[in-house]
Amino acid sequence: MENNTDITLHLRTDPGLLCSVRALTSRYVGEWLHDDSKTKEIVLAIDEACANAIQHAYNNDPNQTITLRFTAMERTLEIQVEDRGHTAPTEKVQRKTPAPPDPETLTPGGLGVQLIHQVFDEADWCPGTPTGNCVRMRLYKKNQES
Repeated sequence: MENNTDITLHLRTDPGLLCSVRALTSRYVGEWLHDDSKTKEIVLAIDEACANAIQHAYNNDPNQTITLRFTAMERTLEIQVEDRGHTAPTEKVQRKTPAPPDPETLTPGGLGVQLIHQVFDEADWCPGTPTGNCVRMRLYKKNQES
Protein backbone atom coordinates (compact mmCIF):
# COMPACT_ATOMS: atom_id res chain seq x y z
CA MET A 1 0.00 0.00 0.00
CA GLU A 2 1.26 3.46 -0.78
CA ASN A 3 2.49 5.86 1.87
CA ASN A 4 -0.81 7.69 2.32
CA THR A 5 -4.09 6.45 0.90
CA ASP A 6 -7.35 8.19 1.66
CA ILE A 7 -10.94 7.15 1.07
CA THR A 8 -13.93 9.22 2.10
CA LEU A 9 -17.34 7.58 1.91
CA HIS A 10 -20.68 9.28 2.53
CA LEU A 11 -23.18 6.58 3.39
CA ARG A 12 -26.92 6.69 3.90
CA THR A 13 -27.86 5.28 7.31
CA ASP A 14 -29.64 2.27 5.89
CA PRO A 15 -28.41 -0.77 7.89
CA GLY A 16 -28.55 -2.82 4.67
CA LEU A 17 -25.56 -0.84 3.40
CA LEU A 18 -23.31 -1.98 6.24
CA CYS A 19 -22.36 -5.10 4.24
CA SER A 20 -20.63 -2.75 1.77
CA VAL A 21 -18.84 -0.99 4.63
CA ARG A 22 -17.64 -4.36 5.95
CA ALA A 23 -16.37 -5.38 2.51
CA LEU A 24 -14.55 -2.08 1.94
CA THR A 25 -13.06 -2.12 5.45
CA SER A 26 -11.92 -5.72 5.07
CA ARG A 27 -10.16 -5.07 1.78
CA TYR A 28 -8.61 -1.74 2.82
CA VAL A 29 -7.41 -2.91 6.23
CA GLY A 30 -6.28 -6.29 4.89
CA GLU A 31 -4.05 -4.59 2.31
CA TRP A 32 -2.47 -2.40 4.99
CA LEU A 33 -2.21 -4.89 7.84
CA HIS A 34 -1.66 -8.32 6.25
CA ASP A 35 -3.21 -10.00 9.34
CA ASP A 36 -6.54 -11.72 8.71
CA SER A 37 -7.45 -12.21 12.38
CA LYS A 38 -6.88 -8.56 13.28
CA THR A 39 -8.64 -7.46 10.08
CA LYS A 40 -11.78 -9.34 11.13
CA GLU A 41 -11.74 -7.62 14.53
CA ILE A 42 -11.35 -4.21 12.89
CA VAL A 43 -14.21 -4.91 10.47
CA LEU A 44 -16.46 -5.81 13.40
CA ALA A 45 -15.41 -2.67 15.33
CA ILE A 46 -16.13 -0.39 12.33
CA ASP A 47 -19.46 -2.12 11.80
CA GLU A 48 -20.29 -1.43 15.47
CA ALA A 49 -19.29 2.24 15.15
CA CYS A 50 -21.56 2.66 12.12
CA ALA A 51 -24.41 0.73 13.75
CA ASN A 52 -24.10 2.93 16.86
CA ALA A 53 -24.40 6.05 14.71
CA ILE A 54 -27.47 4.65 12.96
CA GLN A 55 -29.16 3.48 16.13
CA HIS A 56 -28.18 6.10 18.71
CA ALA A 57 -27.30 9.27 16.81
CA TYR A 58 -30.08 8.98 14.23
CA ASN A 59 -32.68 6.80 16.01
CA ASN A 60 -32.65 4.34 13.07
CA ASP A 61 -33.64 6.97 10.49
CA PRO A 62 -32.40 5.46 7.18
CA ASN A 63 -32.31 8.84 5.43
CA GLN A 64 -29.40 10.43 7.28
CA THR A 65 -25.68 10.29 6.45
CA ILE A 66 -22.56 8.82 8.02
CA THR A 67 -19.13 9.80 6.74
CA LEU A 68 -16.28 7.29 6.90
CA ARG A 69 -12.68 8.32 6.35
CA PHE A 70 -9.88 5.80 5.88
CA THR A 71 -6.29 7.00 6.02
CA ALA A 72 -3.34 4.61 5.82
CA MET A 73 0.23 5.71 6.26
CA GLU A 74 3.29 3.56 6.52
CA ARG A 75 2.96 2.92 10.29
CA THR A 76 -0.52 4.28 11.13
CA LEU A 77 -4.05 3.41 10.08
CA GLU A 78 -6.80 5.86 11.01
CA ILE A 79 -10.50 5.33 10.46
CA GLN A 80 -13.12 7.93 11.35
CA VAL A 81 -16.87 7.54 11.55
CA GLU A 82 -18.77 10.84 11.67
CA ASP A 83 -22.43 11.68 12.04
CA ARG A 84 -24.51 14.82 12.63
CA GLY A 85 -27.07 13.19 14.91
CA HIS A 86 -27.54 13.21 18.67
CA THR A 87 -24.24 13.63 20.52
CA ALA A 88 -23.20 10.57 22.54
CA PRO A 89 -23.05 11.07 26.31
CA THR A 90 -19.43 11.04 27.53
CA GLU A 91 -20.07 8.22 30.00
CA LYS A 92 -21.25 5.96 27.16
CA VAL A 93 -18.00 6.19 25.16
CA GLN A 94 -15.38 5.96 27.90
CA ARG A 95 -13.13 2.93 28.17
CA LYS A 96 -14.29 0.61 30.93
CA THR A 97 -13.00 -2.58 32.43
CA PRO A 98 -15.99 -4.77 31.82
CA ALA A 99 -17.02 -7.43 34.29
CA PRO A 100 -17.52 -10.89 32.82
CA PRO A 101 -21.00 -10.97 31.28
CA ASP A 102 -23.72 -12.57 33.36
CA PRO A 103 -26.09 -14.45 31.03
CA GLU A 104 -28.95 -13.73 33.45
CA THR A 105 -28.58 -9.93 33.18
CA LEU A 106 -26.97 -9.49 29.75
CA THR A 107 -28.92 -7.13 27.50
CA PRO A 108 -28.22 -6.02 23.93
CA GLY A 109 -26.00 -3.00 23.46
CA GLY A 110 -23.08 -1.42 25.21
CA LEU A 111 -20.42 -3.84 23.99
CA GLY A 112 -19.54 -2.11 20.70
CA VAL A 113 -17.75 0.83 22.31
CA GLN A 114 -15.64 -1.49 24.45
CA LEU A 115 -14.83 -3.62 21.39
CA ILE A 116 -13.57 -0.49 19.62
CA HIS A 117 -11.35 0.32 22.62
CA GLN A 118 -9.97 -3.23 22.62
CA VAL A 119 -9.29 -3.51 18.89
CA PHE A 120 -7.64 -0.14 18.26
CA ASP A 121 -4.53 1.31 19.88
CA GLU A 122 -6.37 4.63 20.27
CA ALA A 123 -10.06 5.52 20.07
CA ASP A 124 -11.39 9.03 20.63
CA TRP A 125 -14.96 10.32 20.56
CA CYS A 126 -15.31 13.99 19.77
CA PRO A 127 -18.65 15.76 19.89
CA GLY A 128 -19.69 17.56 16.74
CA THR A 129 -20.44 21.25 16.45
CA PRO A 130 -23.25 21.82 17.26
CA THR A 131 -24.41 18.18 17.00
CA GLY A 132 -23.01 14.84 16.03
CA ASN A 133 -20.06 12.65 16.82
CA CYS A 134 -16.69 11.75 15.36
CA VAL A 135 -15.11 8.46 16.38
CA ARG A 136 -11.43 8.48 15.46
CA MET A 137 -9.76 5.06 15.68
CA ARG A 138 -6.03 4.49 15.19
CA LEU A 139 -3.94 1.37 14.82
CA TYR A 140 -0.15 1.35 14.75
CA LYS A 141 1.98 -1.25 12.99
CA LYS A 142 4.28 -3.06 15.33
CA ASN A 143 8.02 -3.24 14.60
CA GLN A 144 7.77 -6.52 12.71
CA GLU A 145 7.74 -6.30 8.91
CA SER A 146 4.49 -7.13 7.15
